[in-house]
Amino acid sequence: MTPNPAAPCRPEVLPGNLTVSTSTAATRAFTLIELLVVIAIIAILAAMLLPALAKSKQQAHATVCRSNLKEQSLATFMYADDNFDQLPFAWWYNASNDDANKNNYQTLIVSYIKRSSFAAGSTTANSDFAQNVFKCPTRMLENHWRQYKNYPNMANPWKISYAMNQFVLLSFPANVTSPKTAKLSTIARPTDTFMIADVSKDLNHPAITILGRQNDGYYDVGYKHGAPQPKGKANIAYMDSHVSAFNSRQTNNVIMEFKTK
Repeated sequence: MTPNPAAPCRPEVLPGNLTVSTSTAATRAFTLIELLVVIAIIAILAAMLLPALAKSKQQAHATVCRSNLKEQSLATFMYADDNFDQLPFAWWYNASNDDANKNNYQTLIVSYIKRSSFAAGSTTANSDFAQNVFKCPTRMLENHWRQYKNYPNMANPWKISYAMNQFVLLSFPANVTSPKTAKLSTIARPTDTFMIADVSKDLNHPAITILGRQNDGYYDVGYKHGAPQPKGKANIAYMDSHVSAFNSRQTNNVIMEFKTK
């Protein structure tokens, strides 16, 4: 006899004389209320996890940044070793040939980081200022310069992530027109002396001259890790090559001007 597909399913006998329809068990589904409860639980879990994930991402960016500074500090040591103990200049102004491929510390230590020479480029996308250990992930997420999200056709055309202590120039603070620098061995307190740090979007320049607020209200240092500039922390490499983080209220023991007078 051929089964009738339209006929009701045969109830199955369960222990205790209980019966259940196989068609009812097979088609059991969520009710609308149950589905809404599941969606609400997922939304609550997502709201709890997203801030933690964002914080973890910020911490990962800060870790990359500290690693970049460590490599730059070691490259600075190697540069000094090859140049009779002279430190690289942070930045100097050569009026007759002011060239970003020659006038900043990145151009001097790049050979200790990668084989090719430094190429400033014309934009952030094609510039060595934003490549390898010269690129801070947090800086890449900020405005190009101050309140300008994109390049405003003034100031530097690239996002710069790091800057060196301008006091390495022997002539500074009187002027910045000579590339002559101090010797590494003349630094009396290298563990407290500023070498390289995060630079702010407000400055966006390879030389830092002050750790606090400038007279115009802007900061040279990029206090941007963990909170928006200037409420976060900045990573700094010292003249003994160790790296740490500090905020804008923790700068009293950091030495900028180290040259004896």
